[in-house]
Amino acid sequence: MIDFTEQELELLPQQGYCNENYLLTQQGNKYLVRKFKLADRDRKLEYKIQKAAYHVGIAAKPLYLDKAIMISEFAEGVHQKKLSKKETRNLAKALKKLHRIPFRSKKVHFKSPFKPDFALCHNDLSVQNILFGDAITLIDWEYAGVADRYFDLATVCEAFVLDERCFFRAYGRKINKRKLRTYKKIYRQVTAAWFKKLARGELAGVLEASLIQKPK
Repeated sequence: MIDFTEQELELLPQQGYCNENYLLTQQGNKYLVRKFKLADRDRKLEYKIQKAAYHVGIAAKPLYLDKAIMISEFAEGVHQKKLSKKETRNLAKALKKLHRIPFRSKKVHFKSPFKPDFALCHNDLSVQNILFGDAITLIDWEYAGVADRYFDLATVCEAFVLDERCFFRAYGRKINKRKLRTYKKIYRQVTAAWFKKLARGELAGVLEASLIQKPK
């Protein structure tokens, strides 16, 4: 356990919608302290998934979890929307690593005419949740779980300015273009629903709304 006082916490200038984020510096080491705003997330599952992602080099190491906070090593990097070809390839390789992690949990999928292609997914790969630096680091894992990989793929295609041909060559998997187009529409619908709920102060349960169906 890392001991600290509130006076040691520095509120970070870039804040998420679902957490309060603080920098803790002790003995030259930096830590991220996240104070939860949502009570409906499975934080033990989040911690477990982030730990699995850390072991393949795409997440900061999680160190401590309780009902109110999670502490992780601090990830260095910057947010950016427009990607070079090198950054595009690196992002594709990071997602490839994520989607290859063997993980068992309850599966969810979006209502669509396509058979789901289940993998461990982040499910919230916005510009704010990816750090570019010496390596790609994915952050804020609260919506992560086993889902259709096409939602992650559609999200990065919509959220970033990238060369999709370059991206999918690096991802190394044949893509159903019709399914990808459908999931881009689903992503836009989910995003619109999310911001409507945000405006009404109803963040909880956005991904569990009618667009997602839990298989029996």
